[in-house]
Amino acid sequence: MEQVVDTELTREFAALESSHRAAYLARDVGSLRKLWSESLVVNSPINRIHNRDQVLELLQAGVIAHSSYEVDIEAVERLGDLVVIMGAERIVNAPDTPLIHRRFTNVWREEAGAWRMILRHANVTTPASAER
Repeated sequence: MEQVVDTELTREFAALESSHRAAYLARDVGSLRKLWSESLVVNSPINRIHNRDQVLELLQAGVIAHSSYEVDIEAVERLGDLVVIMGAERIVNAPDTPLIHRRFTNVWREEAGAWRMILRHANVTTPASAER
């Protein structure tokens, strides 16, 4: 796996992504509302497109519930007023279910003085294609 260059931007967004994962795992809707733009769009790994409210409803209902969520950030790029994060992730839904490998892209934009996720894409891969 290619290493991401350690820069202030990389450190800032690695911390932001870590906060996001912790809130997502805990299904902490209050924190996610702060981290996600009202205009968030998610192209989900179940081949559906959801807006922020739909994802929050799925989390609250327990339809989306992960017992573990690990990420390898491979790229952090600033493109004007956007920051794009790309990499690989591994999730486990219920503790007795298999490990799922995915590729992801998260796009963040500054809104009202805070970085908020505006776009997310994740797709399931095989373990061999998830590794570089």
